[in-house]
Amino acid sequence: MSSMGMDKSGNQTLALNTWVKLLTFTVRSGYPGTVITGDALVMNITGTGQIRWRGSFTADGLGTQQFRVVKNGVTVLGTATNTNVIGTIASHAVVPGDTLELQGFASTNSWNTVEGGAANTFLEFNQLTSDQSLTATSSIGWNRSAELSQGAQAEADSDIGWTSSAELSLGGPVEAESEIGWQATADLYQGIHYDIEAASNIGWAATADLLHIPKIVSPPSVFATTEVAVSVHTADGRMVGDFPCTIVSAFNWSREDTEVSGCNIDVMTEGAPELVEELRQWVHWITVWHDDAAVWTGPIQTIRITRALTSISARDPSTFMWRTRVPITRTFTDTAPARIADTLWQSMFQLHGIRAAPLVLPGVADDTFTVSAMADSRMLHQFMDELVKVGLHWTVIAGRPVLGVFPREPIAELYECDFLVELERRRDGTQTFNDVRVQGQNWAQNAVVDLAGLRLQTIVSLDDMFGASNIQRATQQYARESATLRDELVVPPNASLHPQAPVTLDDLVPGKVFTVHTDTISQLMRLDAVTVSGSPETFDVQVTLVALENTGEIATLTGGPNQ
Repeated sequence: MSSMGMDKSGNQTLALNTWVKLLTFTVRSGYPGTVITGDALVMNITGTGQIRWRGSFTADGLGTQQFRVVKNGVTVLGTATNTNVIGTIASHAVVPGDTLELQGFASTNSWNTVEGGAANTFLEFNQLTSDQSLTATSSIGWNRSAELSQGAQAEADSDIGWTSSAELSLGGPVEAESEIGWQATADLYQGIHYDIEAASNIGWAATADLLHIPKIVSPPSVFATTEVAVSVHTADGRMVGDFPCTIVSAFNWSREDTEVSGCNIDVMTEGAPELVEELRQWVHWITVWHDDAAVWTGPIQTIRITRALTSISARDPSTFMWRTRVPITRTFTDTAPARIADTLWQSMFQLHGIRAAPLVLPGVADDTFTVSAMADSRMLHQFMDELVKVGLHWTVIAGRPVLGVFPREPIAELYECDFLVELERRRDGTQTFNDVRVQGQNWAQNAVVDLAGLRLQTIVSLDDMFGASNIQRATQQYARESATLRDELVVPPNASLHPQAPVTLDDLVPGKVFTVHTDTISQLMRLDAVTVSGSPETFDVQVTLVALENTGEIATLTGGPNQ
């Protein structure tokens, strides 16, 4: 087996209105067998595999922003995907020397820079099978139930009498000028050992127990349900129609932590031509159902219609933060970030006529801040990014925002065998700082945590946070989270779960905590993202888990304004 993967290194600005090959790639973590030549994966086997890719632009905005996979520089594989959408080709055949490259397309200036990084832009080939040549040195005849072999031919001019018991292993014919009488007991090997006793010529009419080995098939997935359907409705819940499971040819939806999640579905155009013709972006929403449970909801962004297939791409309601200015003027005094976000999301939903109420998780000891919001001063996603810097976590489940931090108590236990990838143990110091300085517009504060006598310094800017108390709390928070020498378990991003992993789709909510075990380490890990994709033949659940940091040390504040 030979899987390969590569991550884009550094940003790249594309020429407009033409497909451009993406350049500068490095080997993706977890793919040691990768061969990269000319910024393309070079295949070294004959077989089939799953192809996965994702591309991200530094700004998700106007015009067309897409990515596609090209084989041998000329053949386009699969269907192009939008920015921040994971594309999948379930099975594709390759031979040694074939190349796979990733190309990008943009139609508008200022929105045409591809973003590097393993989580943003990558290409994978995950081998499923390989072809092996089998050679036989002689014909195999299946007209008898036992084979006899011998090292050399036996010749005799008279009857051969077997007067003693013997085990026979004959690999060729026995030549004799007269009949051979088998008048002794012999043990015969028939693949499985059975003792057959005979006092006369052996006739192959004996009865024997046979071991039947059934064809190996994959166990059914605990995630896959009997039906996947898609309903179409307006933001206020008025039904427009539905796409039943019989015409849904492929689907892909995700949940992510502090990121807009997406959903892509392919339906047979002729299965519901009137509904396809009626669809309008932003006006209509889709909801994905697994049996009777809604798992994803959001407004349609793009619709691509061909005679055979209609491809629909949607985003969850958090995408309205990029279409909403700060909706209210208000000062929040000593308030947890999740409570601030709750007020702003409610105002945003009221503005756009969305009937959903955010769920705020109860915090045991949330850090609080004093923040002022001014209506129409900037876009809401910019304000929300400042709250994320001081500890806000949010996700969207079936159209409903979930704000705050889940408890650290794990909801389930997973083992190495529950993943279809290899786990690793990593000691990473690239994000370790124990001397942190946080700067605002009118205040700066340092915090130091004792760490083996080290002074690893960094500066964090919070341009829109005002007041000494905000800066002090943010500084302590950053110091607590970054001042550690990590020795932790690493699950590769977008790792496929085993079909029998002991979790359900209801468990897979970004922010929830799991315990992951290997032979040498057990680690508390927070779910960062989950992607569910399927077709009539396949069903795959991929997760991204990050290790929880240890925050036991106390940060000591030093310095103050203008220091």
